[in-house]
Amino acid sequence: MAEYDLILKALAEQYPEHFVTIARGPGAEVEKIERLEKEAVATQRTSDILLKVTESGYEYVLLIEIQTRPDRNIPLRLLEYTAMHHRTYKRPVYPVLINLTGRGHREECYTYECLDITVINFNYRQFNLSEMDGRDFIHTAPVGLLPLVPLMRHSDPPQEVLEACSRRFEREVASEQDRANLFLGLAVMSSLKLSKEIILKVIEVSKMENSPLFDGIREHWEAKGEAKGKAKGKIEGQIDGIIFAITKTLEKNTGIKIDKFLETRLRKINDDGLIKKLFYVAIEAESLEQFTNALEIVEQERAGC
Repeated sequence: MAEYDLILKALAEQYPEHFVTIARGPGAEVEKIERLEKEAVATQRTSDILLKVTESGYEYVLLIEIQTRPDRNIPLRLLEYTAMHHRTYKRPVYPVLINLTGRGHREECYTYECLDITVINFNYRQFNLSEMDGRDFIHTAPVGLLPLVPLMRHSDPPQEVLEACSRRFEREVASEQDRANLFLGLAVMSSLKLSKEIILKVIEVSKMENSPLFDGIREHWEAKGEAKGKAKGKIEGQIDGIIFAITKTLEKNTGIKIDKFLETRLRKINDDGLIKKLFYVAIEAESLEQFTNALEIVEQERAGC
């Protein structure tokens, strides 16, 4: 699920108000949205979308957990995450579960009793994309949610759905890099349901490769004859791609050109799991110092300090 996490995290960072819309509906009177910083990178949960939202004067934490497939243990895990963030931020938490494929639990709750008391009665919102009508979404949804549209229910052929989403990107998104991120998101999310052959008929590699996220998964999308001779070993190539994405993301967030020394420090980690976690930190970092502090924690942990 790593590449889906990566894409969704980046899209939520780019379009936080759009993800609030899917959770609360287009009529929600949202006044303010803030990113919430994660704690130590070693314990960071990378699949969470975590935002502090002010809606009609009411402040709460929006927790969105996204699953590629339904998991019968997710209600208990969602309860755990909700309690953890409630304890950390001292705010009410609005938990949301989005199943990208399949159907989740019939009831949006987790309850258990012990003897004569109800110990837990936990409720959450659940969205199963496969049960949602995608026709209206194609034309009315915010562009940041369009990568999810092919996973919804449609009467039109998949290629027409992809083409409709692509036309909106071309028409409504001015930034070339933002468009590339959306095209990449559309391709990656569609791959949960559609073959690469169908996807690449509509979304050429050239539309995705300007995204800083693309290098981390280039090999997967160029395997059908579009490879440019850049392939390395699978793990090494993924790490290099994510390091590239980290540097470009930091440069965009901070306005500072990243030097080779920082890239060298990242390469010495040589652990794709930790590199991915650092990428999520880079997405949320508002200063270079904030990112390097997280990097130092990882370096110390790997050195056994």
